[in-house]
Amino acid sequence: MRKLLGVVAVAVVFCIFVPSLHAQADSNFPGRRALIVNNCPHVKLSGFDYRNAYSAGGTRFQQDLTWTNIGAQAIVAFEVVILKYDPFNRRLIGTKWVVTGKDSADWKPLQPSQSGTDGTRGYSDEEVFTAIAYVRNARLADGTIWKASDTDLLAQLRTLNTGISEFGDVKPDPKPSVK
Repeated sequence: MRKLLGVVAVAVVFCIFVPSLHAQADSNFPGRRALIVNNCPHVKLSGFDYRNAYSAGGTRFQQDLTWTNIGAQAIVAFEVVILKYDPFNRRLIGTKWVVTGKDSADWKPLQPSQSGTDGTRGYSDEEVFTAIAYVRNARLADGTIWKASDTDLLAQLRTLNTGISEFGDVKPDPKPSVK
């Protein structure tokens, strides 16, 4: 009986403290900002969120986003860019991901008025205070490729009231080469 009580006590302690350890492992700046520039006439972004979240094996940088086709024809693919800035408003990196139709699991074209949602998961944490999502390119069903204007994008970024005076290059950075 004493052994059983000991096992139960250990199980109770485990159930109480382990979830709080996981919550403490999430490392994020209070007041971090996830912003969107809706610059594309075909895709409207919403629901942008990013965080350093605990997962098996450590903390991972996660990004989630929702989108809607606001155009008149289906979208075959579009490219999302996330510009990232540190707590001192210095540009860290510009990452990109290609949305292949509706989402990464459904490559069928995103039909007019249809929405999708997806995200990315990194391999470690990132010290991001401000992240800005926008669409850089979109391929429509008729073969037309829409491309963002860097000049127009910079003008829209300046209206966000971020405190960032120098946004740096708005293009995504190349992926590091594997050696």
